[in-house]
Amino acid sequence: MRGNRKKSFPYIKFLEGEDDPYRVDLEDGSYCTECGILYTNKNWKLNASEEYKKKPIICPACKKIKEDYYLGILELKGDFLKEHKEEIRNILKNEEERQRAKNALPRIGKIEETEDGKLIIYTTSVRLAYRLGKAVYNACKGDLTIKWSDGEHFTRVYWNRDI
Repeated sequence: MRGNRKKSFPYIKFLEGEDDPYRVDLEDGSYCTECGILYTNKNWKLNASEEYKKKPIICPACKKIKEDYYLGILELKGDFLKEHKEEIRNILKNEEERQRAKNALPRIGKIEETEDGKLIIYTTSVRLAYRLGKAVYNACKGDLTIKWSDGEHFTRVYWNRDI
C-alpha cells in the first residue's frame, strides 16, 4: 500500500500582498480597463455587471504583465510534454480558470516555448504557479520540485516527465 500514497508537497502560508508593490487599496467599483475585472468588497470578480463598474483603473495583474513582474515561474519539460503538449496546455488553462473563479486577480502572464521543447509559464502570483504545477503533476505524474525564495514571495516550480 505504500506505493499508492500521494506525494505531499510543502505547505506554505501564502503571503501574497504582504510585499507586493502592485497591491494598493482601491475603492469599491474600481474596474480594470484592460481585462474587465471588478474590485468589490476587497475582492476581484470576473464577469461583473456594467452597473457596478464606476472607476476605471488598470488592475495589479495587468500592470505586472505589462512590466514583466512575475511572482511565479513554472517550467515543464520532458519527452512526455513533447507528446502531450496540447493536453498539458489545457490542464494549465483549466486550472487557471478554476483558480480565477475564486480570485480573479492571479493569472498566467505569458507562456514561452524554448527551442528544446520546454514550456515556461510566468504567473502573477506564487500561489498560481504552485497550483498549476500540482495540477500537471496530479494529471500526468512525473517529478515535481517546488523552490521558494526567502520569505516565500517568489516561487519556481519544475515539472519533468520522460516517457
